[in-house]
Amino acid sequence: MKRFQQLAWGVLSLPLLAGAGCAHKAPLAVRREMEAQKCALVQSVLREPTPARVVGEIAAQGREEPTPVRVYVRRPEQSMLERFFEGDEPHCGDATFKVVQESVLDAVVVYLQEVGEGYAYDAHRSGPDELTLESKPQGRLKRAGPAWVATN
Repeated sequence: MKRFQQLAWGVLSLPLLAGAGCAHKAPLAVRREMEAQKCALVQSVLREPTPARVVGEIAAQGREEPTPVRVYVRRPEQSMLERFFEGDEPHCGDATFKVVQESVLDAVVVYLQEVGEGYAYDAHRSGPDELTLESKPQGRLKRAGPAWVATN
């Protein structure tokens, strides 16, 4: 009888395990979509004049690889500065830059702060110990359909 109960519980638990596996696919797809949207925002920020100039300054030093970029969100009401991308290795960049999570000696640090329906941003050339909760925004972006556009 005990063997029958173990077998019955094993058979009954299989659909639950299979369902749990399927349940993880939807959140992963949602996370990937969110990361892609975040990447589109960062690419838009880095096309703006001041951030593009900072990326260009580092690239002009003869780097053979894309300029490392770290992205943070400021939450001054909570006195917080948090990473914008999840995970250790975001897949965001192009031929001129790549988003990194680790501290590097010479990188571009982009700060984003939610404002209304978009983000205020500022970007600086920075070392690993120069993070800040305060700075004057260099510009603002808001969503316009699938793209991000500069606003004043």
